[in-house]
Amino acid sequence: MKCDWCGVGLGEHEGLRLIQPERNLGVSFCRLEHMVPWLMKKNDWHIWSKVEVPASAGPDCAQTGKELEDDAWYVVRHPGGEEVADGFIGHDAVLEWAKAGGRYAPG
Repeated sequence: MKCDWCGVGLGEHEGLRLIQPERNLGVSFCRLEHMVPWLMKKNDWHIWSKVEVPASAGPDCAQTGKELEDDAWYVVRHPGGEEVADGFIGHDAVLEWAKAGGRYAPG
């Protein structure tokens, strides 16, 4: 697997994955900063087999607080080998979240 923005190689649990389970789509990034320009300039998803809603995802959008529906998007990473997932109501919510610094943005 490689970063869909810069092309650097990624191990199985390295970087971040942006997935759409409802459509079996996914992309990978080596870092959050690469997700932002990809969301702004590209829409080159890959068809992945058996994309599932991450077990660690909550029921609400990480950006808006709205309840997630079947067509939710998820950002998944594995710091320390443990799955961490954030769910989103769609493109704009993911983009705003990523531009603000993601899960670890200063509050």
